[in-house]
Amino acid sequence: MPFPTSTALRLGAWAAGAVATASFLAGASLPLDAAPQPPPLQGTTWKLVGIQSMDDAQGLRRPADPSRYTLSLQTDGRAVLQLDCNRATGSWQVEPSADPGNGGFRFGPLNSTKALCPEPSLGGLLARQLPYVRGYLLRDGRLNLSLLADGGILIWEPSAGAGPGYSNRPDPALEAAILAASPDLRRTVGSTAGGMGRISYVHGRTDLDGDGRQDVLVYLMGPYVCGTGGCTLLVFRQEARGYRLVSSFPTSRLPVIVPAAGRSRWRDLWRMQSGGGAPATWVREVFDGRGYRSKELIPAAGGPPVGTAVLSGNPSLAEGAPLLPRP
Repeated sequence: MPFPTSTALRLGAWAAGAVATASFLAGASLPLDAAPQPPPLQGTTWKLVGIQSMDDAQGLRRPADPSRYTLSLQTDGRAVLQLDCNRATGSWQVEPSADPGNGGFRFGPLNSTKALCPEPSLGGLLARQLPYVRGYLLRDGRLNLSLLADGGILIWEPSAGAGPGYSNRPDPALEAAILAASPDLRRTVGSTAGGMGRISYVHGRTDLDGDGRQDVLVYLMGPYVCGTGGCTLLVFRQEARGYRLVSSFPTSRLPVIVPAAGRSRWRDLWRMQSGGGAPATWVREVFDGRGYRSKELIPAAGGPPVGTAVLSGNPSLAEGAPLLPRP
């Protein structure tokens, strides 16, 4: 829900005040006997929940998946950012006021990858606005970064404890099921049969069929299982003796959203697909008694479907659990 106009005006007034405070502090000096204090915000990690424009016509823009837009303010002065499908690194510094809850804030030059993220994406907009951040305000647990000349507010929430939206903990039983479903992945790098290169995976769990067991959504990453349209998504049912493959989707993107239980025993899935110049689309997958089949398509530009993101984020190949061939 967009902020009321009065809220936006208050934030704009605060932004101007924060920049003025920072300008005053630039010429001030601490008393000689003042004890040094660690910079505010040091060692904190945040996820983007909104970009508030001071233009009522634009209002508040929210990311479909906040876990794809993160900011880590590291203790060594480095800033590490996830900008949807791109990553950026640089430096950050604060100029605190007498109240450590607000003051000046700037990013140094940021080096970013240049991948074209599928729409709808706030990655490009966020990357363009970050160099113009001039102030910060901590309020109600949120970090508000103000832009130069009342350009807007970048609104962040703490991400510590929320998790990355996936698990990368190795699961030998799950790996055995993956390899049984995809025997080609057993070929090792440099084998005479032709290696597939390194493969890794992340996973998320939920009860899809209402039997009380946690079924598993697996996202495979690597040169053999990914393409321009995304990577391979596998759906496994957990049974008494292990995992059974239910469905495989060769080109999917995260997040995967599971709506609340409906009339049927199996819950639907919403997954995102894009690539080949086509706009990003949400695909509703419905269980037909044997596996999931595509039932409905909606444009991703309209925002995410209602439900729980069981598998989300933007994991890299290095961040996934390695899929190790087993005898």
